[in-house]
Amino acid sequence: YISRIIGPDGYGIINYATAFIGYFALIIAYGFDLTATRKISHNTENLKLINNVISEVITSRIILFLVSLILFLVSLILFKPIQKDVYVAIILFVGCISTVISPQYIFQGFQELKIFAVLNFFKGILNTVLVFVLIKEQSDYYWIPTLTTFFSIAISIYLYYYSKKKFNVKYKLVSIKTAIDIIVSEKTIFFSTVVISLYTTTNTVILGFFADTREVGYYTTSQSFLNIVSTIITVPLSNALYPFVGKAFSESKERGMDVIRKITPIVSYITFAASLSILFLSPFLIKLVYGHKFDASVPALQIISFLPFIVGLSNILGIQLMLNLGLDKLFFKTTFIASVIGFVLNFFMSKYYGYIGTAWNCIIIEVIVTLLMYILLLKKGINIFERKYFKPKEILILLQNIRKN
Repeated sequence: YISRIIGPDGYGIINYATAFIGYFALIIAYGFDLTATRKISHNTENLKLINNVISEVITSRIILFLVSLILFLVSLILFKPIQKDVYVAIILFVGCISTVISPQYIFQGFQELKIFAVLNFFKGILNTVLVFVLIKEQSDYYWIPTLTTFFSIAISIYLYYYSKKKFNVKYKLVSIKTAIDIIVSEKTIFFSTVVISLYTTTNTVILGFFADTREVGYYTTSQSFLNIVSTIITVPLSNALYPFVGKAFSESKERGMDVIRKITPIVSYITFAASLSILFLSPFLIKLVYGHKFDASVPALQIISFLPFIVGLSNILGIQLMLNLGLDKLFFKTTFIASVIGFVLNFFMSKYYGYIGTAWNCIIIEVIVTLLMYILLLKKGINIFERKYFKPKEILILLQNIRKN
C-alpha cells in the first residue's frame, strides 16, 4: 500500500536516511546486545552481577547517545545527501533513544523472548491501521519514519519497565569513569559491528553518491524485502540461539560444540529454502508487495536472494561460535578484512554498474566473510559441519528434545 503511494523516489529518501542513521544507532548499541547477553546468559543466578551489567550498559549508552547527537548535528551541516529531507533524518535520529533504553540483551540473556513476538504482533496491527489512516498521498511519506520512531521508543519504554518486574532487576547509573572503562573494554566487539556495517548499510550510502533517489529506491526495496524475511526467520533464529548456545558453552566447550553442530543443519535447511523461494518468486513477490513501479527491483532481489542462507551460515560461524568461544579478535579480523574489500569494491561497482553493481557487491562480500570465517576456524581445528546431523532423522530427534525442554 505504501509503495504504491510514495513510489521509488519516496522509498529512496526514507531508506537512505534509515541507512545513514543506522550508523548512530550502531554507535549507541555498541555491541552490548552481544557482550551483555553473553555475560547474563553465563550468570543467570547472579542477580548482583546482572544489575551491574545493566547499569553499566545504560550509562554507557547515554554517553554514546550524547556523542552521536554531536556527530549527527555536524553531519546535517556537512553531508549533502542527508540534506535531501532533514525532517526524516531528525525524526529517525530521535528513534535512537529506543536503543539507549532497549533491554533486549536482558531478555536474550534469560532466553525469554516470547514478549517480543507478542509486542510485534500488536505493533503490526496498530501500525497497519495507522498507515491506512494517515498515508493518503505521496507527500505523506514522512509518516513512515514518524511511526517507526514512535513504536520503537514506546516498545523500548514498555520493555524497560517490564524487565524490572519480570526479572527483579534494578538499574542505577554508574560513574562516567566506570562507563568509559566498559566502553574501552568492549571495543573489539563494537569495532566488529562497525566493520560489518561497512559492507552492509554502507552499500546504500555509497550508492547515494552515484545514483538518484529512484535507483536507491530500487536497491533498498530489494533489501527491504530481505529484511522482511530476516524479521521472520534470520533475526529470531539468531536472537534465540545466541544465549542458548552461550549457556551450552558455559557448561563446557564440548557441550557447546555439540549444540552448534546439531543446530547448523536446521538453520541451513530453513534459510536455503527461503533463499531458493526468493530467487524463483522474485517477479511475483515484488509485484505483489510493491507494485509494478518497482519492477526494476527484481534483478537486484534475485542477485541477493541467497543472502538469508549465506548470512545464516556466517551468523553460526561468527556470532554463535566465535563469540561464544571468546574468539573476539578473530571475529574482528575476519569482518575487518571483508569490510575493507567490500568498501573499496563498492565504489567501483556502484559508480559503473549502479544499483545492480551494489547488489552484486553485497552478495560477493557476504560470501567472502563466510568463507574467511570457515577457513580460519578450520585452521584452529574447529569444524561444525558433520554429515550425520544433516539427516532428517537426526533433525527430528533434536526438535523433539527441544520441544520437551
